[in-house]
Amino acid sequence: MNSQPPGPGNRRPSTTTKSALGVKAVRNSRDRPPAGRLPDQRELVAAFAGGSEREPGRPLLTWAHTLADLHRRRHGDPLATAGIDCRRAELVALIDRWIEAEPTGRRARRPRADSLGATIDRMAAAHVHADHLLHSAECVSDDRVHAAWYRLALLADEWTDLVTGAEQVRRRA
Repeated sequence: MNSQPPGPGNRRPSTTTKSALGVKAVRNSRDRPPAGRLPDQRELVAAFAGGSEREPGRPLLTWAHTLADLHRRRHGDPLATAGIDCRRAELVALIDRWIEAEPTGRRARRPRADSLGATIDRMAAAHVHADHLLHSAECVSDDRVHAAWYRLALLADEWTDLVTGAEQVRRRA
């Protein structure tokens, strides 16, 4: 056991965040996910809904949130579809470049031609659609609502498979 009192050189680095109530909370660096780790499906869905905190080193969650916002805007303003789709394509390309540029570059074996960025975009679209149906349907047990959330679940499973494949390829290298 270390008999030295805790000092600046004896502590693990931590970050300070502000909660919704304005109270500062210290989070130890051990609690943060590694910077190079791809987000899991729960983190992505939270980002689509706007519920995830923006963390330094985790730009994919910010970009996922932005993609969902673009899909919401696309539904609300059909005349702006071309510009919105162009921005979405730029974000998908940015995500793919970021993933490839990671020091641990991920080149997953995919059963389809879609990139990881395109998969995030499809998940964002599915989430926005399912959320819209949930809030606008007369009855939440409507088959369309169920089908939309089921589609999102299938895409989330596909994301998990892609990420798991990317991590396995990375470990082999």
